[in-house]
Amino acid sequence: MNIRIKITYDGTNFYGFQKQDRGRTIEKVLTKAVENTVKHPVKLFYSGRTDSGVHAFGQYANFYTESTIDIGNLPKVINYHLPTDISVVEAKYVDDNFHSRYSAKGKFYRYIIYNNKYRNALFENRAWQYPHKIDMEILEKSLSYLVGEHDFKSFMGRYATVKDTIRIIHKIEVNKVGDVINIDFYGKSFLKNMVRIIVGTSVQISSKNKSPEITKEALVRKERISAGMTAPACGLYLMDVYFRGNK
Repeated sequence: MNIRIKITYDGTNFYGFQKQDRGRTIEKVLTKAVENTVKHPVKLFYSGRTDSGVHAFGQYANFYTESTIDIGNLPKVINYHLPTDISVVEAKYVDDNFHSRYSAKGKFYRYIIYNNKYRNALFENRAWQYPHKIDMEILEKSLSYLVGEHDFKSFMGRYATVKDTIRIIHKIEVNKVGDVINIDFYGKSFLKNMVRIIVGTSVQISSKNKSPEITKEALVRKERISAGMTAPACGLYLMDVYFRGNK
């Protein structure tokens, strides 16, 4: 049987996503919990890896098992073996050929900025606490140039090794409520650090009243130095993953 689980986590105290010999990682902790639940070794197939410090409302993984445990009770049992900063909120049977990464047709990321000159304890490790004024019109305009299919090499982490840097951003939505700015990204897939570099660049532009066309120029130059800073990981959330055929 092929089972897909939906996972939420607070990435603050995880040393990245991928399992490694040293350090506490999402994959390492979750794999151990699932194995303790189904009573045999498992290989978890994820929708993707998140950077160290990034959070998730909707990460997905699937695994194969012959365990007879009740699917409706599965999240509760797995959660029994998990620490409080990671939890499984859904489990369902899927087709044998389903793969959490290769069956995905899109992802939804949200970046949260708390824009106030005073630090707010409730947003600690939950948002980028940015104290300088952000011009919302410039912010939205600079982001608008990045919607569509582009070569995002300038917005890729310096140590990433992928050769194909062309990606499609279907939509970017910006919403401000009080001091909180949500920037939502919808796309098929994203390069390492891509969303964080886009946010960092656009915030720098909008807080210094620079031309929003800087983001468009960075796309053309195709070099990391032409874009701006990388926004902190704590503001980024993997909100959901969309799959072909069914959710």
